[in-house]
Order: sequence, then structure tokens, then C-alpha cells
Amino acid sequence: MAKVVRMVAEILADKCTGCALCVYVCPTVAITLRDRRPGEAGTHRRIAEMFESSCYNAQNCLEVCPEEAIVMHRLDEPFTVGTDVSTADAAEVKALCRKAGIPGRGMVCMCAETTGEELAAAVLNGAHTPEAISLATGARTGCTELCHQPIIALLAAAGHGDLPRNPPRGFQWYGIAARAVDMVGDDGTAPDELLQQYAQFPLASDLRVLQGDFSEFES
Repeated sequence: MAKVVRMVAEILADKCTGCALCVYVCPTVAITLRDRRPGEAGTHRRIAEMFESSCYNAQNCLEVCPEEAIVMHRLDEPFTVGTDVSTADAAEVKALCRKAGIPGRGMVCMCAETTGEELAAAVLNGAHTPEAISLATGARTGCTELCHQPIIALLAAAGHGDLPRNPPRGFQWYGIAARAVDMVGDDGTAPDELLQQYAQFPLASDLRVLQGDFSEFES
């Protein structure tokens, strides 16, 4: 589904000290630092600058700013952001979700109500970084945390796993947790020792579902 952006951040020039914390936490890289212009309000040499068209109301900047130099204002004309799954090849979308161990029709980003298929379509359409995926789908612009891992998994499955942080010292990326689906081999099955170790759980069935195989539940 699409995300409707109704508010964007605004930098208060007279309060901004150019500390760059807002730059490091913005999931869509909508903020940068520049030199303060002659006559511009404020006393510090550097100041944050907002690119409003890239602000999707994540509000990380608002929360992290130690000087209360950021406020949110309502847009006169809210805008919608999202990726239409039909713009990518359906078979390729399904294959990418399966390779990444992401449920295609399942909601991967609860905040923006973005499905795995939408994320995969964005990747196939050319969004090859987490920031580009966020700009294309609206995902990762709510809590900015829980959907980060599946986004990284999709990028890795598409051959874009070796990515530099943007910005290099940014705080937007989170560590990757171990997943059962990562134990699946090229044949689509998990090692016998893993299945035996967790015999009390329907692990084999769960792994098939995570790879997009729902055949055992279909009548």
C-alpha cells in the first residue's frame, strides 16, 4: 500500500548548531550540512539543510535534535508514495522474495503497510540501496527499524548486499539478526541436524512458507 505524507520537517536556522545528528538518522537522506550564508540567522558556521521532497515524515531528526531546532509542519497538499507491484515482472518479484526469504504478500513494513512484493518490485525497478527503497515505497520511514533487515535481505538476494552506509557514519542501519531461513541450502531444505535439534517446532514447514511455498495449505 502507499504511504501518505502529510507533514515534513523544517530546520530553524537560528537554533541549528550544525551538529549533524539529524543527517545521521534520516532514513531517506533528506538532510545535509552546508556552510551558513552571510546574514543567515544563527551563530555556528554549519547549518542543516532540508530537501523537502525527500522528507517522508519519519521524525527521527525531530527526536534526536539536542537544540530543538527542528519542527514539523503540515503540508497544504499531502503526497502519496509507493511502488506498484505490476510495474515489475511478477515472476521476478516472486523469485526475489523467495530467494530473500521474505513473504511476498505479507506486510513487511507495518508503518507504511508495505508488502514484500512492493519492496521487491522497487528493487527490480532500480532501487538498490535502503534509502532508495524508502524513497520508492515509503517503507522504513515510520519506526525506521523493523523492516530494515528484510530490505537488506532483498538487496543481498538481488546482488546488492555489499553496500556502504549513507552517510558513512550514519545511524540509520541496524545489525542483521540470524534467521532460520538463512540456513536453507541451494536445494531449498535445511540441514537434518538443524531440523533434529528443533524437532519440537514445524521448522521444515515454516522454512517452506518463508520461501514462498504455501502448497501444503492450499486445497
